[in-house]
Amino acid sequence: MNYYDDNFGHYNIESEEDVEFYHSMQRQSVSKRCKGCGRMVRIKRDYAYCNSCADARENGFDF
Repeated sequence: MNYYDDNFGHYNIESEEDVEFYHSMQRQSVSKRCKGCGRMVRIKRDYAYCNSCADARENGFDF
């Protein structure tokens, strides 16, 4: 089954252990504004960028 998370993006979950991890990330996430794109996203409290913006930064894009 496919899942989306603003922390890690899209991923295909097949094991129950991975489903538990997904739900754990959802519980740890808070609504906040991404410092890259400005969208309201659900990311971990200590994250500043959503997955899309984090990927862009890793590829050299500067906000």
